[in-house]
Amino acid sequence: MYEFEDPFIWLRNSFHINESNNTMTKKIYVLLILIYSFAQCFQIYYMFKNFNMNLLIRYGPAIILFILVILVATLFLYIEQDMFKALTFFDKISWSFSMIREDAQIRLKRKCLIINICILFILLLVVTTITIGAPYFGNQRELFICIQIFEEYFGKWSPIPYYFYFVGFPFLYYNFFKAWTVFVYGILEVQLQFNLVEEYLIESNKINDFKGWKHLQDTRYQQEIGKSLQLCITHHIALKKLVNKIINFTMTGMPFFLVLGVSLLICSLAFIINFAHTMSNILKIRILIFVATNVCLTILLCWIGQQLIDATSNIFSSLVGAPWYFWNLKNTKTLLMFLINCTKNDSIVLAGICLDYRLFVSISRITVSYALVLQKY
Repeated sequence: MYEFEDPFIWLRNSFHINESNNTMTKKIYVLLILIYSFAQCFQIYYMFKNFNMNLLIRYGPAIILFILVILVATLFLYIEQDMFKALTFFDKISWSFSMIREDAQIRLKRKCLIINICILFILLLVVTTITIGAPYFGNQRELFICIQIFEEYFGKWSPIPYYFYFVGFPFLYYNFFKAWTVFVYGILEVQLQFNLVEEYLIESNKINDFKGWKHLQDTRYQQEIGKSLQLCITHHIALKKLVNKIINFTMTGMPFFLVLGVSLLICSLAFIINFAHTMSNILKIRILIFVATNVCLTILLCWIGQQLIDATSNIFSSLVGAPWYFWNLKNTKTLLMFLINCTKNDSIVLAGICLDYRLFVSISRITVSYALVLQKY
């Protein structure tokens, strides 16, 4: 079997997961997490001490963002080695593009290219959001309550924690970035492998009319069909195992993404509605790019979940269209067993909430509804 040419290899290279545990790097990340966790707790305490709804709407988005990043970064440190094992398992089972016909290869590679362009655009938005949020591009008092707290408690020394707070954030965000990037990469690769299985089945199920009826009754034809089905079943079972590994990782972090992610979108939209008329130009640019980035990330994650459902469903459809009436009893039984294994589509579900297109619609509806409620305050 030829070596797999990974169309998403650049995405894998963007996060560095290896078997060796770099103790010093992990200690630095743990120290960063502790420092930022203390800072967020202090900000929450300050807001409760001086609580009013205007304060919550103004500074809520930044605090929720930092809490989300801290929690996901902590989670990533915990499951990093398990992720490495899953990636190693994928390298062992992956099929090459050479398994399918050339026109199908071109179609899949073109699809992968479009996906890569979309992900690059989202990454550009993320980098732009972090860059334009830096102190160099203007005052940040309207977004971060920590500046007011640093000045009140540190006095003339306030620039030290102030600059550390914003310089250290990209390093903390990197672990958050790796977490969702690994998830996106894993689902994209699984979806691609399912597509390869689908195309392989479609090619195997084609009947050559020029060879006539005798070819269908030939023992060699029946043996080829049997080998193809067994090969696909073996690969399908391996992919199922990989999907279960990815879903187990996702179930750990999905509650944080759902609760804090939706809260972040609600607070961001409420911020725009309530303070749009008083925003400076740089703040308008910052908040609009920030919201656009969050919306694009939400769309990407929901789309990824939907792709997993569609890819597993398409295999079932390709099996249903197989010319089983020309096959012998053994191949027919193998097909039935394969169909049974494909009756339930793989999906990422937590407490009845499925990661798919409908989730994005629900999030959008909830975000707009609660943001309009907060407008009254």
